[in-house]
Amino acid sequence: MLTIGAIILLGMTVLNTNRSSVQHGSIIALTEVGIYASSLAQAKIEEASGRAFDKYSASDTAGSGNVITSLAQLSTVLGKETGDVYGTKNGFDDFDDFNYYSGSNPYVLYIPGVDTFRIRTTVFYVDTSDFNTPVSSPTWHKKMIVKVWPTITPWGDTKANSRPDTVTMTYIYSYWWFR
Repeated sequence: MLTIGAIILLGMTVLNTNRSSVQHGSIIALTEVGIYASSLAQAKIEEASGRAFDKYSASDTAGSGNVITSLAQLSTVLGKETGDVYGTKNGFDDFDDFNYYSGSNPYVLYIPGVDTFRIRTTVFYVDTSDFNTPVSSPTWHKKMIVKVWPTITPWGDTKANSRPDTVTMTYIYSYWWFR
């Protein structure tokens, strides 16, 4: 009887250890997915912020191009212009070209053993009185919202928490002109 009790106790200990080990693996995988998603969102923000503020402004941060002195000089329609193709030599040349980046053809990145990620961006004008609300007319500030999410989970969990949260990052790009 004592031997049977010891075997049951040993079995429960082994079962709990295995369960804990599996949960630990899921937590590590979820953390890795979150880190990759955050890195991709930050990379997209850095890529876009390295472009000119507007198609009518300087072509890059070196200052070559036109100086905008009036809001009337800014684009009223945000998004890529005709001929802008992402990833080409003459691709996206200004910040708002990233508006609705991906659309129905999202950016996909494959990381072996981890996940497939999708990135979507939105760019809009904002006013200094409320940086969270889009405005319809041009201002000196454009806000980008980048969303990154995995399309599949590496651990194959089909329960309620099988898909990690979407990583959302925002960035406000302002135009400054000094006389």
